[in-house]
Amino acid sequence: NSKKKIQNSFKVKDTVKFYNGIPFTDVKKSSWYYNSVKHVYDNGIIYGSNDYTFNPNANLTRGNLVTILWRMEGSKIVSGNQKFEDVKPGSYYYEAVKWAEKNNIINGYTETEFGPNNNIKREQLATILMNYAKYKKKDTTKRADLSKYIDSSKVSSYAKEAVSWAIATKIISGKVNYTKIDPFGKATRAETAAMIENYCNYVGR
Repeated sequence: NSKKKIQNSFKVKDTVKFYNGIPFTDVKKSSWYYNSVKHVYDNGIIYGSNDYTFNPNANLTRGNLVTILWRMEGSKIVSGNQKFEDVKPGSYYYEAVKWAEKNNIINGYTETEFGPNNNIKREQLATILMNYAKYKKKDTTKRADLSKYIDSSKVSSYAKEAVSWAIATKIISGKVNYTKIDPFGKATRAETAAMIENYCNYVGR
């Protein structure tokens, strides 16, 4: 019976991929994030939650994002240790965090705490992406006028430049008819797929 279930599940996956272009049963072609999910999947940047689901509405964690960028860099292994006590050897994000910390792509909440399992906020995502762009020696001088957004004063001081850059480069779009930044909003896997696709398109991988 278990063998039959496995065979049937692969048939479902193959059928969905044939008709949909990607193997995920929870990403319809009509969804706003379909092209973004297809882009990150086809390029090996973001995988599914399992073989058959992408889980587009799930929140992304800080460890998830760093692992995504690490994959974009070819999963490079760097020597030495990293400084965060809450990033344990053997965790799926350990090598990714070590690479990102050594290359000044990430900052912790403190010198020893990174919070890899915390849901990532939009302003944090912008900050890490800007640091990654600097690491890649991309142009990070573009800035947008944040004053036109009704919640611009809520953006943390450390993130203002990065959020301004991310909006100027079309990585992040405003919410509610482009009137809100929502800096503390949690980024879903679908939203992150869209931001990563925008990064690749407008900044360059």
